Amino acid sequence: MEEFPVVFAASPSPSGKDEEMVQGDLVPRLLKATPYPAGGLGPKAGSAEANPPTWPESVKIFRKGDDYAAIDQIYEEMKSLDKGQFSKSRYAIFFEAAPGKIHEVDVRIGYYTSVYGLGRHPADTEVRSVTSTNETPHPELGSLQNFWRSVENLQTGGHLTYCLEGKGGMLWAVSQAAPLRRVIVNNNLFLWYFRLPPQGVAATDGRYPNQGVVLDYDGWVKLGYVNPIGDFASGGYMANVKVNGEVNLGSQQQFFARNCEATKWAKVCPGAPHQQAPKGPVYNSLETSQVIAEKPFIIKESERFKLVVPSVYDHRSGVDFNVLEEEVRDFEGVFVAQPRDSAATINQKLAEGKDVVFTPGIYQLTETLEMNRSGQVLLGLGFATLVSPPSDTPCVQVGDTAAAARISGLMFEAFYRPLGGKNPQSLGAGPEALLRLGNGAASRDATRANCWTFIHDCFARVGGQEAPFTAKDELDGSRPCGEDALTEARCRNMVQINQPCVAGDNLWLWRADHWLSDRYLVYNHENFCSTGLHVAKQAHHVTMYGLFVEHVLSDMTLWEGEDGTTFFYQSELPYDGMDEATASSKSVAPFKSCGYRVGEDVQRHLAVGVGVYAYFRDHDVTVPAGIQAPDRDGVKFQNALTKFLNGGPKTFKEGQCLLQCEKRYGRIQCVIQKGSRKIGNNTDSDKDAPHWASG
Repeated sequence: MEEFPVVFAASPSPSGKDEEMVQGDLVPRLLKATPYPAGGLGPKAGSAEANPPTWPESVKIFRKGDDYAAIDQIYEEMKSLDKGQFSKSRYAIFFEAAPGKIHEVDVRIGYYTSVYGLGRHPADTEVRSVTSTNETPHPELGSLQNFWRSVENLQTGGHLTYCLEGKGGMLWAVSQAAPLRRVIVNNNLFLWYFRLPPQGVAATDGRYPNQGVVLDYDGWVKLGYVNPIGDFASGGYMANVKVNGEVNLGSQQQFFARNCEATKWAKVCPGAPHQQAPKGPVYNSLETSQVIAEKPFIIKESERFKLVVPSVYDHRSGVDFNVLEEEVRDFEGVFVAQPRDSAATINQKLAEGKDVVFTPGIYQLTETLEMNRSGQVLLGLGFATLVSPPSDTPCVQVGDTAAAARISGLMFEAFYRPLGGKNPQSLGAGPEALLRLGNGAASRDATRANCWTFIHDCFARVGGQEAPFTAKDELDGSRPCGEDALTEARCRNMVQINQPCVAGDNLWLWRADHWLSDRYLVYNHENFCSTGLHVAKQAHHVTMYGLFVEHVLSDMTLWEGEDGTTFFYQSELPYDGMDEATASSKSVAPFKSCGYRVGEDVQRHLAVGVGVYAYFRDHDVTVPAGIQAPDRDGVKFQNALTKFLNGGPKTFKEGQCLLQCEKRYGRIQCVIQKGSRKIGNNTDSDKDAPHWASG
């Protein structure tokens, strides 16, 4: 695998020759006093909510010694690429705290499944093993589509199957939208899937995938795979995680760790106590994170559920598992929403001043959810998904009067319009954004902790759930369904920030490039979305920890606000981007944009560990630069890269078991363009290597 950015923010980092420390004076301290507890929301209207609430069937709560059979049933339903990846099911699995005891169960996690502990401290809830593995026999697909799964607030070990060079541990083979948070790992943590020779492996162990479906192990080795075979993986994110052993990144293309600790890192992290880290552009280490608050979580005490809203910190290093009493809110002030609840009902609860927990499911909104009270929390469980209203308005709008909001654990999805025989280009552009913070009139003081809003584990998607207009089988050209079943999802921006003092903590903003499975691909600008993240001019002091933006049709990220910071960024340009001649023939815009753009009026900006990757599948597109920014000393990029991944249509070669791209379409002419100044090489100079630059 190529070595792309790994970023360690406030995490103990790996030792080696490829590490670069980010100088402290580049990341200024902002807050006057921390920690700052969020506290309560103040008086609420309406009656108190029931505690314990009525949980739907999509929420499973286990005491120690319960029958755990439902966990494997969920996994069997949600594990596969074909049926799980775009399933309409969602699940949250809770384990009650049992200090000093272990839930004797091996938990395997598939799509749209989250596993949580209910104790105040992760060590209060120990589960024997928790695993995300690969359900494909093909190493080149590997974990590349292991999305939408998570583990939070528990302690766990590793399954005995996963042992490399005599070292066992937890296997968490994932890519985007698969966070680990507030977790203690007893031994080692493997962030990739490795295939070992069959000798000594129990073929009856259901946790070890069948090696022979496509090609046996020896066959992969003969094709040039290293022994042991490391499956492709393109992650990933973890925060507030303590590993009592080694973190092994293996074949991961890139990874981001914030405020994590480990005895050793075998391959980037902010807020990690700096112990050992590799040198050079691949690994980026920051001794502390900047302004941060951990994600809200749920605990259960004396049969009552409570919502913990963690304090705000500035320049924190390492893990923090403490819970202050001021951070705890009783569920009598929390509305537990279910998909059957109308948007009007949820808005009424928000207007009463209550926090809202969304149980797993898909919420077909008929109006925008409005957050207008400071300090409110929206918390999704099990990848609860909000679909934007048909009226082309956002899923969620945060008002200018609402400071210190927390929006966590939610998916935002663009509404699907039945086409009814119409050309998708005849439809409007869709909502301005799926998640919109502020209307441009908010005033905030970045030195005050109670001014900061936090977005945790929020994932936006345009397309994927339903068949787009031109989706067809990559190999035989067949369509997935009849014309009358085709739909189109559209929006202009996935996330738009129009107010100051916002911190994003693990965002994946994805214009879907496929549907149903990896075989059915999207063409010709369907699933239209212009920009993933737009930070407007009014939005000063916006920070992003772990930002992933992919396949949109203009700038992946457009940042116009002052004093912005990004720690780790990954983007892929659109597979179906068009050159000028093709775009003109189809009456659409050619792709002339970039992976990360800083507005021409911006004076101060910092981004560390920025990767922009090109795979132009359909047309030979030339991109002027991976990153475009004004040529000012206050605008800084440290360890940015561009990489040609692939290009051109794929063909199947007998005996290879691989889809090959022969034409190698596309190029990025430089890594960074500041004004007219170009920094870094053209990807054509070496299409097999990443190209690094700082400036």
